[in-house]
Amino acid sequence: MQNTQLAEWQKEYKELKDIKAALDKSIILAVTDEKGNITSVNERFCQISKFSREELIGQNHRIVNSGFHPKSFFKEMWKTIGNGQTWHGEICNKAKDGSLYWVQTTIVPFLNEKGKPYQYISLRTDITAQKNIKMLTYYAYHDDLTALPNRRSLARRMKQIVTNNETGNQFAIMLIDVNRFRVINDSLGHNVGDMFLVEVSQRLKSIDDKGDSLFRLNGDEFVYIIDDINEIETIAQKAIQMFKTPFKFGEYEFLSTISIGISIYPDHGHDFDHLIAAADMAMHEAKKKKGNYFRIFKKETSGFNDHGLLFETKLYHAIKNDILELHYQPMIDLQTKKMIGMEALLRWRDEDYGQLPPNQFIPFAEDCGLIVEIGEWVLRKVALQINQWKEQFNFNLRVAINISPIHFQEKNFVEQVKKIIHETKVDPCHLEIEITEMSMMDYHPDAVKKIKELKEIGITISIDDFGTGYSSLSYLEDFPVDTLKIDRSFIMNMKKESGIAMVSAIIALAHALNLEVVAEGVEEDYELQILKEKQCEYVQGYYFSKPLNLEDMTTKLEKELKG
Repeated sequence: MQNTQLAEWQKEYKELKDIKAALDKSIILAVTDEKGNITSVNERFCQISKFSREELIGQNHRIVNSGFHPKSFFKEMWKTIGNGQTWHGEICNKAKDGSLYWVQTTIVPFLNEKGKPYQYISLRTDITAQKNIKMLTYYAYHDDLTALPNRRSLARRMKQIVTNNETGNQFAIMLIDVNRFRVINDSLGHNVGDMFLVEVSQRLKSIDDKGDSLFRLNGDEFVYIIDDINEIETIAQKAIQMFKTPFKFGEYEFLSTISIGISIYPDHGHDFDHLIAAADMAMHEAKKKKGNYFRIFKKETSGFNDHGLLFETKLYHAIKNDILELHYQPMIDLQTKKMIGMEALLRWRDEDYGQLPPNQFIPFAEDCGLIVEIGEWVLRKVALQINQWKEQFNFNLRVAINISPIHFQEKNFVEQVKKIIHETKVDPCHLEIEITEMSMMDYHPDAVKKIKELKEIGITISIDDFGTGYSSLSYLEDFPVDTLKIDRSFIMNMKKESGIAMVSAIIALAHALNLEVVAEGVEEDYELQILKEKQCEYVQGYYFSKPLNLEDMTTKLEKELKG
């Protein structure tokens, strides 16, 4: 009888040991006394917190407090477990090295004979990756500073409106630009500048009755969607009225003005790019009035809309006669500070229209069918320039070229790329093609095939303006890409802890997919240091160099590659 009982005890003991071993591998466990002082932790707790067991024992859980949650959060938690009830929730903690991690937590109180807790056992699982994906999803479509929907959200919303607008109902886009914001930012400091933009967003929200029509386009530009075009003037005047009251931040008090440009669907464009371009041109006309003023787009506002055929002819001749220009912005290895490549950026200066930014003529080129010729012109020009630099400097860098989603609709796109490579005799390993996430999402099956064919001939593939994260992860697993380029808007958000966490998550996700990362638009030293800490491989931006014309880039290469 005793032998049988002993055997059962040994069996139960082994089962308990197995359960404990399994828990130790999967659960983050801590035991605390009634005051919350840690009395025991398992190895998983040490691994995720980066504290040793000796550093944790005897300490309060405040040792891993991240400051993310308000005091009321923990007050409610202690009230629950102090009453002998089990508590469930998600907690953001801070590891010894300062990094944040999220845990799904269950705290079980153990009660004495009087019904009072004498110890608590906390069972946690690591949910950092899931929280990062949720955060990426939110911040991919929202501005970190103002919490307004961002440019990407606006583009998605516009696409939905146009797609669902079967009857062709008119609506308007109101582009609001804050005049002289740079002066405010430079003279009063970035903190006041940030507070000012938050206050601007709050004032503009007051005209958004539906609560879903206001967006932050970029630094000092906001967009409002007007459903009823009969309300254009009323809403524009309401927005202007918001700026008749002074802004006050501490000792600083000042007035500000806005310039508003308005475009109407479908009169001034059938998609996001064309409507924004039209509103942008109208806004610049409004700026000429030097104050609170709005302007509705008219065809005479823009030379190319007023004389579309003439503009198309000019653009065609600019391509054929090499009037278009390429500027080059270096990409830098964060560890070595050496240039590892560059991005080719298109420029066009016309004798009548002056300097035209790409966002004014690229949508037009896509609309009239010239974008394919522009893409081929850029590829050929870059290939020939690579050959010339190779002869001069033993050039061994990559040059990235932006490719429009339109190219992926062309059946002979890959054949044309191969033809240009053959004719120019450029080594494909020096070429990098940048594609947008939108082109991945819209042309997924055919794009995969085309990208694979490009990679097979030695071309590097990168995803430009990456940031939608969650929505694209399933595609990234299928797409044979090499590099992700983080959009400048995410780099700007690294002033805040949430922005840093988001960029860190993008980098971690990219590395999990064996992709390298380029951070775009790096301008500040603190941005550089954070990116280096988060193990971003490459950066691009004004911190190292603005885009350089051919002569200046050649001079830079001579210094770097010959020196």
